[in-house]
Amino acid sequence: MDVYGLGTLAMDVLMKVDNLPSEDGFCIVKSNDRQPGGSGTNVIVQLARLSAECGYIGAVGDDILGKEVLNSLRDEKVDINSMIIRPGMITLHTDIVIDDGGSKFIMLNMGDAFESLTTDEIDIQAITSAKVFYTDLLPKEPAIIGLRKAKEAGVKTVFNMQVGLGTMQGLNVSKQEILSALKYVDIFAPCRSGLYELTGTTDLDACARCLQEYCEGTLLFTLGKDGSVIYDDNNRKYTVPSCDLKVVDSTGAGDSYMGAFIYQHCLKGMPIEESMKFATMCAGYTCTGIGARYSPDLEIAKTLVWK
Repeated sequence: MDVYGLGTLAMDVLMKVDNLPSEDGFCIVKSNDRQPGGSGTNVIVQLARLSAECGYIGAVGDDILGKEVLNSLRDEKVDINSMIIRPGMITLHTDIVIDDGGSKFIMLNMGDAFESLTTDEIDIQAITSAKVFYTDLLPKEPAIIGLRKAKEAGVKTVFNMQVGLGTMQGLNVSKQEILSALKYVDIFAPCRSGLYELTGTTDLDACARCLQEYCEGTLLFTLGKDGSVIYDDNNRKYTVPSCDLKVVDSTGAGDSYMGAFIYQHCLKGMPIEESMKFATMCAGYTCTGIGARYSPDLEIAKTLVWK
């Protein structure tokens, strides 16, 4: 297949509110919705919608949430033959609260199925026969084994750290384990908070110098409304601004960006800056609708014009 993923998955419970409350405050819930989410599966779904052949592995419970996660991937034509179903366990899910301006906070319920995935259960053949192996390093042990096996097989590896260092540590992944894993990584894409916490600085050039001690590949920094920056393996710097648009909901925009960049650069072989612009337009499209899966398919993506 084109891309094989191992990482987070979830069901998202979306609550649209009139404002994000401060401590001891309250808000009015204007609407509720339930949608499949999880950063890892969002990236894979974006890739699948752009016509990439994708597979995924993770562990879900046999609850209604787990069934919906599996059905959502199946509906997107993602190969789920490697997925693990745990009887009697609870599937990872999130509650996402979004205000009228698109700002949000996310509450994560880990359940007990997701982190139960073991290294013995991962499909090494699927990993090493793919063109790209994608992970967010969760769960830790299977993801690190996957990165190592993929790297040894000459498969392009992508590590997208979509949460901050504190959250990673709460999920039993230390800073040193993150940095040590970078020797197996061709493209490292940390979120802004994770980047700053890993490196101890907000200066992007200094961030790059720090990470280049551990990673010989490409560094991709997504910065929300401030656009994105890439340092390639020759330390050339590329900067692309964000799209100028009215944001409805920014949930999943980074996932859409990542999937679109992998598709355009890793699978289609397009130059870095062109791939960044394509990814930025796909992420911008995601911001114009509700939910992490409001991402463009290939036909829609072809109509997006860089401005």
